[in-house]
Amino acid sequence: MNKYLLIIILSTCFTAGYCQSSKIIDEHFKAMIAHDVKAIAAGYSDSAKVYSPNWEGPKTGQAGVTEVYSRYFSSTPDLTYRVTNVINAGDNVIAEYTSGGTLSNPEGATPAYMKDKKYLINYCAIFTIKNNKIVKETDYFDQVAFLRQVGFFDQH
Repeated sequence: MNKYLLIIILSTCFTAGYCQSSKIIDEHFKAMIAHDVKAIAAGYSDSAKVYSPNWEGPKTGQAGVTEVYSRYFSSTPDLTYRVTNVINAGDNVIAEYTSGGTLSNPEGATPAYMKDKKYLINYCAIFTIKNNKIVKETDYFDQVAFLRQVGFFDQH
């Protein structure tokens, strides 16, 4: 057998898992861009744990994901996402992306001065995929940059 053909076959077999994980994350971001909360939640296992620096503890499963994205899309109806880099690493996918919009409908405890402020944040998310579902997501972003953009530091 030609050694180059063998390399192609082995590479294809080796990366098949990567391709599936990447497809799941592609679908995840398509649903986020469309504000399709049902499709977003469907990508997670029932026991998935989602971590973010702006929450107390993880959100769990499809119910937790539904609650979070419903809030996000309600408070920032023009919320956008743009993926800038994706790295596949077996069962893990790392995605760098931006998210932003106008805080048009702040939640109850949000200070009034934040209303109608625009923001754009750089994110890094690490996803773990098992059985074609997201079982863990850990998000990282600069919360100080967000607070600066919505006027927090102008108040003090």
